[in-house]
Amino acid sequence: MANLHRLLLAAALTLVASLAVASSASAAPGNGADVVRQNECFNEPGLYTVCIDEHNVQNSTETPSGNFSYSGNGKVGAEGDFEGCNVSSSAKFNYHYLFKDGELHEVGTHQTGEYFDCSGTSQHCTFSYDLHYANGQVQFSRPDSNCNPEGD
Repeated sequence: MANLHRLLLAAALTLVASLAVASSASAAPGNGADVVRQNECFNEPGLYTVCIDEHNVQNSTETPSGNFSYSGNGKVGAEGDFEGCNVSSSAKFNYHYLFKDGELHEVGTHQTGEYFDCSGTSQHCTFSYDLHYANGQVQFSRPDSNCNPEGD
């Protein structure tokens, strides 16, 4: 029960990442922005119910030389009940992927958000995450979080 907020946060952020990568393969190059709006709930009776709401605007461009650029920004929110513990999270994000000759060359992402955790003691937490990957290696990864007991 102590790590339920991390599970919810991970689920929401995993959804964002999977949509970004999956959409990059299906987005029509150079046709302007695509808007993704998804609201979905998942339920495992007796264990959890979680609902995720995402809004994402993405754009892709392919150059004559074969470079493919994919970028977007948006927000995602999640609310859930885990064995009677109500947990919520929200995040804003932006990202950019650059593919050269079909290979991932560069990734940049920035996320900020907050979540409420009721496992053990009620806490309100904020987080941010910055990542930059280029030339086959992570150049920086900066996660940060801060939690305070509810009411502080």
